[in-house]
Amino acid sequence: MLSEIDRALVTLLSTQTYLEERVRVDLDPPTKDWAARRTGPVLNLFLNDIRENTERRTADIVEVKDDKGIIVARRPTERTFMFSYAVSAWTSRPEDDHALLGAALMNLLQREYLPEDLCDGTLAELARVGRPAMIRVGGVLYSDRLVTELWSSIGGEFRPIIALTVSTLIPAGLPTPAGPPQTAPPKFTFQDTRNGGTSTVQAAAPVTPNEEEDNAPQAPTRTRTRESLG
Repeated sequence: MLSEIDRALVTLLSTQTYLEERVRVDLDPPTKDWAARRTGPVLNLFLNDIRENTERRTADIVEVKDDKGIIVARRPTERTFMFSYAVSAWTSRPEDDHALLGAALMNLLQREYLPEDLCDGTLAELARVGRPAMIRVGGVLYSDRLVTELWSSIGGEFRPIIALTVSTLIPAGLPTPAGPPQTAPPKFTFQDTRNGGTSTVQAAAPVTPNEEEDNAPQAPTRTRTRESLG
């Protein structure tokens, strides 16, 4: 999933920051060594934090069905994770840095989520069912001091950044196989402890998910033995 997010962001920033020019986007930490090696203008897309959005965690269970609509397993619902990037611009002059970073900002602000055509794998599947990876631009990176601490920790040259956060669902937990499909009508037998009589309740035969709705189950039938009728 993480590599899919990287690829989608790199494609978005490299091809749509300037419509008539491709921009180089680098995922390496912007250290002094990296800055010394770079050639030409580049946008640095540095992943600096991964954490779960615990406010969106639920205890729901997702049913896994086969191609016939039969439940074959159950698994915990997905969890929402947030991937935070620091986007910085590197050219030969501060004014060019600002122009490139400003163009990247305008590009990102056109999107509420990662477009499906830029995604692949699980990220694209989620987008197709209306659950795309959401984009937040310019938010606080969890700490007012994080930007300064970020550059200090990697030993790089201080640059202004765009705080970019991508939120997406990630599968969690292992599926638990469901029991075999029901093939016979459910039947319940009750015994009267005073006289020994028994009473049996039987429901209608099970239906498959593909059967017509008008084939509604019949009302349960109830039978009694001679002893229970006395």
